[in-house]
Amino acid sequence: MRIGFDARAVRYRGGIGVYSRNLLRQFADFGEEFVVFCEDQQKASIPQSDGFTLVSANMDPVSWGGQGAFRALVKQSDIDLLHVPSPWAPTPLPVPLVSTMHDVTPFLDPSSVPLTLRIRYKRQLHRTLNESRRVIMVSQILFSALGVYANIDPMKSRVIHNGVSARFGPNIDEKARLAARHRHSLPERFAFWAGDFRPEKNLSFLLRAWSRLQKRLADAPDLVLAGQKKLEYRNLVREVESAGLAGKVHFPGFIPDEDLPAVYSEAELFVFPSLYEGFGLPPLEAMACGTPCVVSNSSSLPEVTGSAALLFNPTSLDDFEDCVVRVLTQPDLRESLREAGLRRAGLFSWRRAAEETIEVYRSALSESKAS
Repeated sequence: MRIGFDARAVRYRGGIGVYSRNLLRQFADFGEEFVVFCEDQQKASIPQSDGFTLVSANMDPVSWGGQGAFRALVKQSDIDLLHVPSPWAPTPLPVPLVSTMHDVTPFLDPSSVPLTLRIRYKRQLHRTLNESRRVIMVSQILFSALGVYANIDPMKSRVIHNGVSARFGPNIDEKARLAARHRHSLPERFAFWAGDFRPEKNLSFLLRAWSRLQKRLADAPDLVLAGQKKLEYRNLVREVESAGLAGKVHFPGFIPDEDLPAVYSEAELFVFPSLYEGFGLPPLEAMACGTPCVVSNSSSLPEVTGSAALLFNPTSLDDFEDCVVRVLTQPDLRESLREAGLRRAGLFSWRRAAEETIEVYRSALSESKAS
């Protein structure tokens, strides 16, 4: 079995990048033969393996020209199957396709995507789903959503949850924690959020809630919002100032993976008020570090956290505030959430995800040979 893997997404810091990097780390030990399509500047970040052949793929995965060039490259590459971990597969292909879907935000929140890209995305999604011999979904809720919005054939779909990297754990030494705190100018006490500053992350709600919390608890911790400082960041800074939260809300920018475990461990709690997630890696990482979590009850998040987090309605300020106050004022609850979170995170493994993905490859190839 000679598998092609489109690894051009490893450069992304978000979910698809984390997904691609972690699967490749696991595949490197499997003994299977992979042709890894990647950008030249990312080759150093691909794990070394005798089973990996790296092929330069510097074309844009979204543009028509880039897709045509990638399709031609695939035709030359002598592979049995291609895995594209996104909707942007260069259809039609000469080999069976396995694709991975991570979210359906353009369907749920059309305003989050420009009109022309939204139209293109929907057409591309349908083409990729139709072409795919197998489709991997990262959550059950995503499987259900694609059944509604894209009428996907359930017989060729497989839910495989994301994992959590072994770097995320509860035993981060004090020196590393202090170093990360100073490196990112973090306050002494803080609640933590990490992700992209996008509308579905519901951060305006979080800021309104934190303003109320400051009035309710005299010793409420500061709030740290970690993410790349793009356009939405400037809007949030204005909201912080208008809410009277200057000095209480901190924007350290993007925090790299090597520092995230220490920052999670330093936080008094992790908060995640998203209106929609296809999976939700940050709460899983926080639980793996033993950080108590207060998480939205929306979309995939209850599927990820189970009963190991306090869940709240992401449109109810009262609900969120009550959950945060309980965690901050009840030591026994904090400890029970810590223990439950560690157990829950232990159920999610990139090794298991990679093994199940190999099973999907074999199933797709078996069906291809039979037909």
